[in-house]
Formats: sequence, C-alpha cells, structure tokens
Amino acid sequence: MVTVIKRSACCLAVALSLASAPAFADKTDDLSLLPVDSEMVGGLDFQQLQASQLWKQLVGPLMAKNDVQKEMAEFQQQCGLDPLKVVTKISFGFKGIGAATPDGVVVMHGVNKVKAVACYDKLVKSGKIGKDAKKDGDVLLFTKNGNQAAFTFVGDNTALFVMGAQGTKDGIKAVAKGGSALKTSAAFVELYKKTNTADTLWVIMNGSSKAFDAMASLGIKPKAVYGSLNVNKDLNLDMRVRMKNAADATNLSNMMNTQVKAAAGMVDKVTIAADGSDVSVKVLLSDAKLKALATQFGGMMGKP
Repeated sequence: MVTVIKRSACCLAVALSLASAPAFADKTDDLSLLPVDSEMVGGLDFQQLQASQLWKQLVGPLMAKNDVQKEMAEFQQQCGLDPLKVVTKISFGFKGIGAATPDGVVVMHGVNKVKAVACYDKLVKSGKIGKDAKKDGDVLLFTKNGNQAAFTFVGDNTALFVMGAQGTKDGIKAVAKGGSALKTSAAFVELYKKTNTADTLWVIMNGSSKAFDAMASLGIKPKAVYGSLNVNKDLNLDMRVRMKNAADATNLSNMMNTQVKAAAGMVDKVTIAADGSDVSVKVLLSDAKLKALATQFGGMMGKP
C-alpha cells in the first residue's frame, strides 16, 4: 500500500486534501466505483487514526521525515486548507501492486466541491502541481514520473481519484458511472461480510497479488488476506489468512505460533489459531506498550 501511494504522492496528497466533512456514504456505493479486479480493497478512517497513539507515536513522525508532510504544508500555504484536518474517510481499490504503473481508485466523501474547485483552479494556473497538470472540463489531470491520474466529482460531496490506465478523462468518467461488479462477486462479498468495516482500517487482499510473492517462495500460498485494525483505544488487529484447505491453515498456524514467540514480549497479547481454512490472527498492543516501543525504537520508526 505504501509503495503504491508513494508512486503518486503529490497527486494523491492533493486529492485527499480536498475532503472536508465527516459524512460517509454507504460503503456499498463505494464498492460500485472500485475495480472488480482489485487486488486490494479497503477503507480508512482518518479521524480515528489521527486521534490515536499509533498516529502520534509512529505515523506522524514518519510523515515528518519524508516528503509527504512537505507537500501537505505547501498545499496548505497555497489553498488555505490543512489536509490533516479536512481528510475524514476514504475507500480504495488497487491492482498491479508492485508494478511500475499500478492502477487504483480512491473514493472520498464529504468533499467541499466549491473550495476544491477553487483550489485546483489556482494550483493549475500557478503550475504548483506540475507542468503536466491540467483541467479538462470538470476533470483535473496529472502526469508524474510516467504515471497518470485524474480527479473529479461524482456528487456534491463525493470526489473520485483514479490513477493508472484509467487515469484519463474518459477513464475516470467510465469509473464514475459506478458500474463495477465488485459488490456482486460472491467470493469478495463473503470476505467483506466477515470484515469489520467500521474499524479504523479494513482491507481485503487477493492472494494472487504480487504482494504475496515472498510468502509463495516459502511455500505459503494464501487465497486471501482480510481483516481490520482498530486504534480507538489501544491497537487491536483482527486479521485472517484464507488458505486452500484446513490442513494448510493448521500448518500455517503452527508455523506462525512458533515464530511469534520471539516477539511476544513486544505486544500485550497475540492469538493465532486455525479456524477451518482460515488462520485467525489477533493482536492487542496497548497505548502504553506502543509508546514504549516508539521510544525504544524511535530512530527506526522515523522520528525526526
């Protein structure tokens, strides 16, 4: 996920910076906009994340050490909007993870269309978002490092960001029609219903993604990985790895339980167990433990 976003950091930072209200529509509507062949689908609640110790101890310091914070500061200076205060919730679908030009769709709710249009009109005119950025009707187009992306609105309070092959005016218009068959995919819907999409972060990944190549080299071939992370109070991870059969799930569970012993002291609680063809992984990390770890490993966690 981090790699995908970094490839279009400037474009995505601008797009995310335009969300400005806490409203969030039914996620089913979001699914109609996300690619049916997505390798990774998920959602993120920025408000929950920014109020957490995870943000304060890890995410914030990491941003302070790379170009993301710099780009957001420049955006705030140019448009008078603080990205970290206006971004609320998003849903996303990515494919081609690990490729030179990945494809992705990001849906953003609560977008103040008037402020957004005024902002990107100003940015395009001033050339602050790159010489290849331009406005074509109601679509803002970007090109950076060989990647293309597009931004537009699909309603008065909903914005759409598309990167990759569909990151063109015609491409984003097609996506905006909401004709994706993702929410009718039986395999996806089964995992979606088992995932707590109200948590801070939720994700469903197809096992065919190159993101799992390293696992495949070890003989571990998941069909899917899905679950959620809640950081409202402490850090609670609830993930599942879907294997081909129960025997494979048991083998993976046994292997993970053996390996996790070395790191058990870093968390408050970790439970790994086979459940049919799934391997359930639950981790509890208290705010106090997270703060202690961030202090201990501050350099590695990116503290400036």
